[in-house]
Amino acid sequence: MAKKKILAVDDHESVLEVIKALLGKSGYEVITLTDPTKVEEYIERESPDLLMLDVFMPERSGFNIIEDFNEKGLYKDLPKIFVTALGDEGEKIVARAGGVDEYIEKPFSREELVEKVRKLIGD
Repeated sequence: MAKKKILAVDDHESVLEVIKALLGKSGYEVITLTDPTKVEEYIERESPDLLMLDVFMPERSGFNIIEDFNEKGLYKDLPKIFVTALGDEGEKIVARAGGVDEYIEKPFSREELVEKVRKLIGD
């Protein structure tokens, strides 16, 4: 059976390395991207089962990406997780209203990360 594929987008390579290592040990294939302007290109090329986005990135925030998807009617069925350093309740409400399925605050535990991914896409 093919591994479930996750596209993780963050402007910090170190965060992506942690996500890749933690989810890789749990049997997922993780593709990483540090340039948020290339998200659509990577989704089209890689067909991920899940999209993980940092909220605050230069050039294009996670919120900008989700707004663009919604305006264009793209990727409605692609599960999305925001990974961010801020735990603002208002931000969480806006994210969920925009179609973000889960919200993980940095620093996160391996257990939390894997649990939320499994909840959305299974093993």
